Amino acid sequence: MKNNSGLRYFLYARKSSESEDRQMASIEDQKAEVSKISDELGLNVVEVFSESKSAKAPGRTVFNEMLLRIEKGEADAILCWKLNRLARNPVDGGKISWMLQNNIIKHIQCFGRDYKPSDNVLMMQVELGMANQFVKDLSVDVKRGMRQKAERGWCPFPTLPIGYIHHKNRKGVVQNQEIIEDPERHPIVKKLWNLMLTGAYSIAEIKREGDKRGLVNFNKRSYCIHTYHKLFSTEFFFGYFYWNDVNGNKKRYRGLHTPMVSQQEYEKVQIHIGNHKRPTRKKKYDFSFRGLLTCGECGCSITAERKLQVRCTKCRYKFSCINRDDCPKCNFVISEMKKPTVIDITYYRCTKKKGSCSQKTIQESELEKQYLKALQSIEIEKPFYDFITKELKDYDETNNAVQLQYISQIKKRKSEIESRINGLTLMRAEGDISKEMYHQLKEQSVKEAKTLESEIKQEERGITNWMEVAIDYLNFSLNASKTLEESDYFTKKALLSKIGSNQTLLDRKLYFIKAKPLLALKECDLVYRAEKQGLEPKNHLINKGDSHGFDTPNVSLCTGLHNVRTSIIDS
Repeated sequence: MKNNSGLRYFLYARKSSESEDRQMASIEDQKAEVSKISDELGLNVVEVFSESKSAKAPGRTVFNEMLLRIEKGEADAILCWKLNRLARNPVDGGKISWMLQNNIIKHIQCFGRDYKPSDNVLMMQVELGMANQFVKDLSVDVKRGMRQKAERGWCPFPTLPIGYIHHKNRKGVVQNQEIIEDPERHPIVKKLWNLMLTGAYSIAEIKREGDKRGLVNFNKRSYCIHTYHKLFSTEFFFGYFYWNDVNGNKKRYRGLHTPMVSQQEYEKVQIHIGNHKRPTRKKKYDFSFRGLLTCGECGCSITAERKLQVRCTKCRYKFSCINRDDCPKCNFVISEMKKPTVIDITYYRCTKKKGSCSQKTIQESELEKQYLKALQSIEIEKPFYDFITKELKDYDETNNAVQLQYISQIKKRKSEIESRINGLTLMRAEGDISKEMYHQLKEQSVKEAKTLESEIKQEERGITNWMEVAIDYLNFSLNASKTLEESDYFTKKALLSKIGSNQTLLDRKLYFIKAKPLLALKECDLVYRAEKQGLEPKNHLINKGDSHGFDTPNVSLCTGLHNVRTSIIDS
């Protein structure tokens, strides 16, 4: 200790937020322990340096300042907890080693060990090399662990897409709980996906709906429109994610988390939003028919424009009062005008984004009349609604029962074939059949089993819950003319999209292809009314025998029922 009594020491303590240092003592603990060493050895500490910075790469501000001041002669030695506190990379390690060999740093005191210019540099280089290798190994281990997690089917992203979170206690949890649904955000995001699937919403409108429902980030702030674009363009929501493979290339993985939508639904939304890179502008007004129509001449979308004007009672000048409250000509305030003439008209027109278009504007009132006429043309009456609902439900129950019975029979046959394959294996083991015969019979049986398996999957896909779609169409047809009376803008828009596809506007006329289920329902309704107006008793059709097999006078109605079922199932 006598040789070190005249040296001036800089005390250095470092704590990194990186994973390699999480088990290290904190800065305050380091200072306390190193101070004890200083008191025991009688070292002269002239200043204390501390920082929270990883040493795996050069560029630590406090560390570089300390070395610079040592070069200027303000201190002669360094006091620290461990040598790896000073460096974990070859650049900083080499600089420390060089300054020590050139007697710029005359002594480095650590816990249980010290380093001097006269010492063998090999031991110091080994320790610095071990510290550097630790960082390299840790990086490789972390990347390998994340890659293996992705291969197991769990997305390694630290922050998951909105609606999902990592399980807080991931160690030891069961396999299907590493990624769970966010109880606060998942229901809201699920609702937004359902709204987007209607085809009646833009990204901007979905953002407004999300803000209204309270969808905020962890800082309690609303998400920007870029985030909503990313939300509806991320494959994670239908069960896939991307992560680097062992060669560093992006690879697509199938996730084990619960998808929010199916792949078909996801692709439907991509077609709807067009995967635009540039976000859409937030819309200021809710127009009932905007987003539904396209131009019949050029194919561009139909937009809306509101004309809200006031005629000044003083100078008779007509001006827009959307963004101002006084006359631009005479500055007369609207609130002081006595019964001014207010013009409030909404026009629909082609956006003309593809160039010149000769189509003229149409007022919203005229377009609404055309929609009302179209809605009335597919509306059904309440008696027919009750009748068709019962018929479809009875058919659904009977058909599903038949299909399930048929699937059960196929599974039984498949089980018999599998037993046959096991029997062939036993016969071959006992030498009852030759090797060639065994392979021939087994190949034939396996082929037959695969055919049955494919048939089972096809039949199971046929058991769909189409009655939900049927009830949806029935309710819409029953109340079709009341659609325009909906006060909620989003509900009205979603209902209007059900009437048919390819809704276009040409020469101020509305054209579209009516949905097949709606056409089938209306045709069957007309046949039902004709039958009811005949000579048969009032309740004859409902009470007469087997509801699935009509007598000769009702063959046309039976055909109509079949068309309704087929069109709904196909849709």
